[in-house]
Amino acid sequence: MDTSERERYFEIVKQTPERLTASLKGIPRRLLLWTPSPGKWSILEIVCHMRDMERDAYLARYRRILDEENPLLKNIDGDAYALELEYRRMKLSDVLRDWKQLRKETLKLLKSIKEEQWLRAGVHETDGPLSLETVLRRQAIGNDEAHLGQIEHIKVRSQLLQKYEEGLKGIESEVRGVSEDVLRRKPSPEKWSIIEILAHLAVTEQVFLTRYVMIANTDGPALSGVDNNELAAKLRYIERDLSDTLKEFKRLRADTLTLLRALPQKNWQRAGIHPKRGEITIESLAKIHANHDSTHADQIRALKEKFGKAHSASA
Repeated sequence: MDTSERERYFEIVKQTPERLTASLKGIPRRLLLWTPSPGKWSILEIVCHMRDMERDAYLARYRRILDEENPLLKNIDGDAYALELEYRRMKLSDVLRDWKQLRKETLKLLKSIKEEQWLRAGVHETDGPLSLETVLRRQAIGNDEAHLGQIEHIKVRSQLLQKYEEGLKGIESEVRGVSEDVLRRKPSPEKWSIIEILAHLAVTEQVFLTRYVMIANTDGPALSGVDNNELAAKLRYIERDLSDTLKEFKRLRADTLTLLRALPQKNWQRAGIHPKRGEITIESLAKIHANHDSTHADQIRALKEKFGKAHSASA
């Protein structure tokens, strides 16, 4: 490793306190404890892990490698720490304060290391020889960058899944109690009625769900295009029953939420090939999908207002 590469890793380690503080600013308690998928850590648990690894996996190793000849470096079980120390019961401000103090000690020590000392090494009990510069690289990339990325991913995933839940509730609220006359009236021959919009939402939910499964389980799959107007005519959306269609939409949305919560973080960056958009990741697809409900909720609201007023006037 040359000097410039080492300096790059050092800069990452140096900048992490500011980046982490900014990332955690204003996070509500609910999100702090929210887990992105079953068995995964919350943001609070990640920060607790960073504190303990700063002390026992990085600062301690730097010191031992500098002070001892070829020391044996014990493997650390982060999951055991999280369980035994009850990370979820800890207070973020206290954990962050302690981590920042430890990081100051780490930075001070790293600055003191002489050029000829960087190749000093210890032996990790499972990973073999680790030099000081290897530990630095691990800290910068495998720890700091990885955990900052995890935190941002949790924030994005939480926001998306919440949007899915709120979108479903919004659609359900908009169609509840709509009369049959208003439900099936089209604003023009080529435009959809409320029941057609709802049927479109249910069918589209299946399309997105299928795409997520394909991308998650296949390398770079080709995603089929959909002609929405053709499907509306072919599947006779206009004749759908409101209750049955809403029930189907809710069932499929529950499946979508279950799937997206279960996907590991790395799978969100897997991509498929869309016929119009080109390469698209699950995360990008999910963002498009999450905005889909609000667009159609606005359409339904406008049709209710238009035909509801017309119905009142004629009555």
